[in-house]
Amino acid sequence: MEERAPLFLKISVLFAAFYVFCLYDNPMGITYPLFTAGLLGVYLYFLKKEGQSLKKDSVFYMAAILLLGISNFLTDNLMIVWFNKMGSFLLYAVLFVHNSCEDGKWSFLKYAGSLLEFGFHIVENLPAVFRAIGQCKRTNSKEKKSKTAFVLLGVLIGLFLLCFILPLLASADPVFEHLLNQIFDRIFLGITLPDQIILVILMFCWGLLFFSALFSAVRKKEIKEEQKDLRSLEPVVAITALSVIGVVYLIFCVIQISYLFAGGMTLPDDYTYSGFAREGFFQLLFVSALNLVLVLFCLELFRNHKILKCLLTFISGCTYIMIISSACRMYLYIEAYGLTRLRVLVLAALLVIALILGGMIRNIYREGFPLFRFSVAVITVVYVILSLSRMDAWIAEYNISRKGFDITPENTYLLSLSADAADVYLDALEKDMVRTELADEMLSYYFEDLERYEDLGIRKFNLSRYLGAQAAREYGERTF
Repeated sequence: MEERAPLFLKISVLFAAFYVFCLYDNPMGITYPLFTAGLLGVYLYFLKKEGQSLKKDSVFYMAAILLLGISNFLTDNLMIVWFNKMGSFLLYAVLFVHNSCEDGKWSFLKYAGSLLEFGFHIVENLPAVFRAIGQCKRTNSKEKKSKTAFVLLGVLIGLFLLCFILPLLASADPVFEHLLNQIFDRIFLGITLPDQIILVILMFCWGLLFFSALFSAVRKKEIKEEQKDLRSLEPVVAITALSVIGVVYLIFCVIQISYLFAGGMTLPDDYTYSGFAREGFFQLLFVSALNLVLVLFCLELFRNHKILKCLLTFISGCTYIMIISSACRMYLYIEAYGLTRLRVLVLAALLVIALILGGMIRNIYREGFPLFRFSVAVITVVYVILSLSRMDAWIAEYNISRKGFDITPENTYLLSLSADAADVYLDALEKDMVRTELADEMLSYYFEDLERYEDLGIRKFNLSRYLGAQAAREYGERTF
């Protein structure tokens, strides 16, 4: 860091500016995948400068991050956009930790702890940019080299002062305010004085602090690679507890097999689909997730024992039956009331739990199995497919195929979906499906709202919103 402080500062400043350009007031524009590619490119550049190489399996994490970035540009579903951001953030952390450490034999808890440790290292390296400036100052004073550090320090001070000066000058002279608005409007569509410009400057300062801290934490590689064997607890405790739980699970699973599955999923008397699904689905989902945690902690904390392994396998088998039962209940609910985003997400969660549970069963009999990386891979693959699938479009298509536009005041979910569903609505209208008066009114409001995406500019261009605006124009030109 001492020798490369000027380079470190230049990259941090440039990338902070790039970060502001790409993401200010723009969570889903075409610049979002550009930002993800830029951050990965800077990371590869740092690896090259440090004489390090990228691990082969790190390409998987990089590809997933890029796909999530592209997904933000392709969708108008704000829920998916939020999950994409959180998923990318976690994948960045896994990528940096995995590529910097020999993690082949890490346990699940060790990996999770290392990710938290990496997060703490980023926080403690937030002053890295100031240390780099100080190092450049000392180097320059001794060796009379370039004035890079002083220039950067002056830029930071100047930007900070502009947070106060620009609003005052703009309010004092309307011509100056108009000029500044024109300049910023060309870069950030729709930005006006004074508050937005202050936010841009603050965002740049935060980006400079954060990315310099991130690059510093990645370069220092302070995570301890050795791990302690935590399996010290007496297995008899776990065996006793799991035996008690196992008896209850056995009775429950016998009922599921003999009544719900073999009985052709016939509902009890006086039960509605809604009541049956709601009284069982979420409880079983929670118990399945709890069993996942239970098996994990038994593997990580208790000493090996043959009976314990058998009980963990039995608990895992019962969990599979619960997952199937939960999925069947949700199937009944969807058949009766249609699809929603939440119902799709929980079905995806059941699939993820089932696959991770298979990895845990493998880990029961093979201690070196990379359970954490397997779990990350499973979650990543399932979620990336879901993220790129334009969920709202096929939710709308499924619901319309079953009940058309039978919209009532109690059933307005269909037309609350994002611009992803616009083409589906147009196709359905062309088929002249029967629809209620409320449906016509809501469709009019839906397409009218999409017209605001007509001209988003280059930086905020989003494919789904663009297609939605085109569909709104076609809807306005035609009479259905």
